[in-house]
Amino acid sequence: MKNWRSNLLLGICIVVASAKVLCQTKLKVACMGNSVTFGLGHKTPSQTAYPVVLQKLLGDGYDVRNFGHSGATLLKQGHNPYYKTAAFQQAIQYVPDVAIIDLGLNDTDPRNWPNHRDAFAADYSWLIDTLRSVNGAMQIYICKMTPVLPDHPGFLSGTRDWFWEIQNQLPVIAKSNKVTLVDIHQPLYQRPDLFVDALHPDEAGANIIATTIYQQLSGDYGGLQLAGIFGSDMVLQRNQPIKFYGSADKNEKIEVHFNGRKQTTITNAKGKWLVTFPAMAAGGPYHAIVSSSSKKIELQDLLVGEVWLCSGQSNMAFPLGASINGEEEITTAHNKKDLRLFQMKPIAGTDNTSWDSITLGKINQLEYFKGNWQRADSSNAK
Repeated sequence: MKNWRSNLLLGICIVVASAKVLCQTKLKVACMGNSVTFGLGHKTPSQTAYPVVLQKLLGDGYDVRNFGHSGATLLKQGHNPYYKTAAFQQAIQYVPDVAIIDLGLNDTDPRNWPNHRDAFAADYSWLIDTLRSVNGAMQIYICKMTPVLPDHPGFLSGTRDWFWEIQNQLPVIAKSNKVTLVDIHQPLYQRPDLFVDALHPDEAGANIIATTIYQQLSGDYGGLQLAGIFGSDMVLQRNQPIKFYGSADKNEKIEVHFNGRKQTTITNAKGKWLVTFPAMAAGGPYHAIVSSSSKKIELQDLLVGEVWLCSGQSNMAFPLGASINGEEEITTAHNKKDLRLFQMKPIAGTDNTSWDSITLGKINQLEYFKGNWQRADSSNAK
């Protein structure tokens, strides 16, 4: 009985010790900021604010906490300085391994920016230095501000101009303090439908913020992808350097085989890659293979020739079939084997008709046009 109890006690100690080790191996992530970080405007910020979504994306190896404080300013002499808040003190006591800072929106307030703008860069550096003082190995990310929309009450009275004065300082601050800049502005700039009050992103907007930060932290950009303009049957411009480009995970090796040549590159910190082949005269067909360590994309029947971009309004949309001799041209289109078409077709008309919720949702997500490369024939030359 005594041996059984001793063994059980030893087993419990091992389990407890292992649990402590597992807990200690989690990377601690502090999301520091204002009401955007807090999740103001959400029905349940504790479930939908971007730090909560980020936790789900990063998984069990991370402990992500929300230290957002509504109305907080970066400026130490602002009307509600972040460094004086309980959220800031809690973030410091947390001693994070990773800090994500999103501040600046409230500094556009007329109580703050006109009087204290000259201190902004120094105050941001102070905040970064303070974080490093508690953990010299901390990874620090500062965010570009999310958009302020024209419907905001102060947009025309100074907020618009002051916003951009601050936004333009952030890359300089990031570089001078050797921290990473995360652009959460661009993904939301064309999505006014995702703001509850012209200032605060809604739940879907928080998902975009979390995904953008997750990609920056993890380097996971969804694996190898070519830009949407590439596809089998495409035409590459003759007498110009031929470029293939797209995205993949951070620091991933990309190989492109084309016309008997091979080019390799490594993706950058944002997962972007590009390779360039020498200019070629018109010809083809050619074959291209783009590959990473885990994926291969093959492009068939590529031509090198003339690429014409045709863009315009209703005259450009005028169908071939409605023109003089149009039907004859359509029926013989299949004979033009070297003619390729990339038609960006709208998913819905813009005449006096209402769009259903599915169509409207796609348009809000900038999916109004879609298309791909095709050989000319009677079905697509209309």
